[in-house]
Amino acid sequence: MCLDEEFSVKVNILSARKISPPLSVWCYIEECPGENESLGLRLREKITGRKVEMYVKTKDHLTDFLASPRITAASKFMPNLYEKDGYHDYVLVSGGTAVDSHDVLLFEGDAQLTCLLGPLPDTAYRDAFRVLEEDSAAAAHSRTAVKHFDRGHYREAVLSARLAVEMACGGRGVDLKHRLAGAPQDVLTAGDALQAKRNIAVHEGETRVEQSDALEAIGAMNQLLAYMELKVTPRE
Repeated sequence: MCLDEEFSVKVNILSARKISPPLSVWCYIEECPGENESLGLRLREKITGRKVEMYVKTKDHLTDFLASPRITAASKFMPNLYEKDGYHDYVLVSGGTAVDSHDVLLFEGDAQLTCLLGPLPDTAYRDAFRVLEEDSAAAAHSRTAVKHFDRGHYREAVLSARLAVEMACGGRGVDLKHRLAGAPQDVLTAGDALQAKRNIAVHEGETRVEQSDALEAIGAMNQLLAYMELKVTPRE
């Protein structure tokens, strides 16, 4: 085959950016030496210890958020916020990820990014990066549970369902037992079921959260929230 005449080839290259689905991780605040003898603050994932980073407006914006528990003295009531193990206190980070590796998790700085200090009944800590509609913490977390379920994130759905109930009863898991004192048996059964599903979600790896687990957790959440709404003392 002989090609005596000049020829050209035109190539069109199409590229598409793969967008990762929203992810939620439970973190603790690590305090470490910073520049000029200052205190450095960063996020690490609970249990695994991998670094959690994010694109935000400025570095100071994130630092101010992580410093807020110390500044407001809320840290006195949230010691587990600075500990690797345990979920009594935490920073819950949710959003799309740019990097998800064995040692670092990098979140995109878009409208999906949320960063919550919990568990706190004070709604001022619900979201550090964007303005939400004025709503109760319990209602916000219950919506999040349903969204996670619809997206197939069953572990996050279970944990958000449990968090919604904790917020409704005062902010901590131990408050739930006091709130349900004297409740009908079906409500107590729902509380036990949600706690069991929460334990499966927290220890996922040894156990797996299935769609049926998340569906049962959301059903229990709705039943408990409906009951506690009836128990709320009307405002004067």
